[in-house]
Amino acid sequence: MVLPENVRPTRGELLTVKRRIIISEKAHTVLKRKLDGLMFELVSRLGAARAAEDTLYEDLVRANEELAVATMMVGELGVAIAAESIEETPNLVQTERNVFGVRLPAYRVERVAKHLGERGYSLLGTTPVIDDVVSAFEELVGVTVQAAEAEAALRLLTAEIARTRRRVRALEHRVLPDLHELRRLIELRREELDIEEHARLFLVKRLKARRAAESIRRPAGARDGGSPSADRPGP
Repeated sequence: MVLPENVRPTRGELLTVKRRIIISEKAHTVLKRKLDGLMFELVSRLGAARAAEDTLYEDLVRANEELAVATMMVGELGVAIAAESIEETPNLVQTERNVFGVRLPAYRVERVAKHLGERGYSLLGTTPVIDDVVSAFEELVGVTVQAAEAEAALRLLTAEIARTRRRVRALEHRVLPDLHELRRLIELRREELDIEEHARLFLVKRLKARRAAESIRRPAGARDGGSPSADRPGP
């Protein structure tokens, strides 16, 4: 690997690369811990998600069976009238829970389960099978919300695990090796420059010493430039 042209082998550049290595290693440690925590959270939620899915299937089958019985007993019109008599509709409340930086949704349904006198239809004008249908579907709403919350959490956790794993692998196999290699190249180049500088200083020192020795061995007249007026006889 050749030292990039935009990187100068200076002490400041070397310190910058070393700081980047330290920051990248800390980021790698944090992301690894986050990945482990996300995996633990995902595994701990899998059992609850499977249970919610099984319960949802069972309650859905039971609610459909109760609806089929009520339809045979009072007809579709009677079931429709009882359904339209309900005055208050359920209210879905959504909150969030922060888990390792992932905002997991938490759902809560209000005004779902009601007493017999709060359902809107007349108790005297309906049969008990209508009550059974309403109770079954009230339970089904709550279970559906729980299953939706569990599935949404699993989807978000899985997506975050995939993103975190990509970042960890990028740091392990790309960023950190490149930074270590860049640091090695800068250090090698600085060593070469130091050797060249020492060699240049050594040559300069030898050249100065040679010139000094030559100036000492040179005669006085030669040192003065050999002026002819110095040897001219007087008048």
